[in-house]
Amino acid sequence: MQWEQLTGGEFEAAVEKAAGVCIIPIGVVEYHGPHLPLGTDYFTAHAIACEAARREPVIVFPPYYFGVNTETKHFPGGIVVKDRLLFELLENICDEISRNGLKKIILLSGHGGNRFFLPLFVQLMLDKGKDYTLYYISDLGDPEVHRQVTETDLHGHACECETSMALHINPQFVKMEALDPEYQWTPQNQLGELGERLYTPADWFSRFPEHCAGDPRPATAEKGKALFEMMVTSLVEVLKAVKADQSAPRVYAAFNQRIYRR
Repeated sequence: MQWEQLTGGEFEAAVEKAAGVCIIPIGVVEYHGPHLPLGTDYFTAHAIACEAARREPVIVFPPYYFGVNTETKHFPGGIVVKDRLLFELLENICDEISRNGLKKIILLSGHGGNRFFLPLFVQLMLDKGKDYTLYYISDLGDPEVHRQVTETDLHGHACECETSMALHINPQFVKMEALDPEYQWTPQNQLGELGERLYTPADWFSRFPEHCAGDPRPATAEKGKALFEMMVTSLVEVLKAVKADQSAPRVYAAFNQRIYRR
């Protein structure tokens, strides 16, 4: 069930059918090589969420393109949101979701740059006394399925996997002809040993200055369909678990009770 497609009259029944669960697929607007659309991360996460919600009913939140992607500022088309606003906006959205009766909120990351932001957001919500419970998930993959489906070893951004998924979900936006047939995005080591031991602001740029990692040329829609099904199946299991979960809300309530003495 997609939030924005429901009427006001349908919404309360949808909340009940969803057992109070809402999922926010979170992406960004950023460069994805010369061949993929800027909204690739969101398109993929949203498509996975919608198909999983069709099989295990929950409410899917409308387009949410606001994640961490500062490392893409040197390419055209990206939208970078200030860090403080990212936290405030997502908290505001979660509060509004809860106000509408959905007390279990799943944050589904479709963007690798959210790997620090979203777990920290969840952690910092611990002492805010919210009446809802957050769940964060980013990895829906199965390494064995990846090995069986793909031909290349390096995956990361605009690669065989991501391009295959895009060919399956939004083939009309993919421009495979824009790829250089001779070029492959391989990791560099501009920071040397330092980059292996420490994390720096230019970590990603030092390894992938072209902001792409892997070889998208072997990508096919058939591979994308297999990867998509793998992720949807995994997410359906997550949705079932969250709908049935009573432990996380109970523990969170107990924590708040001890903090606020209520």
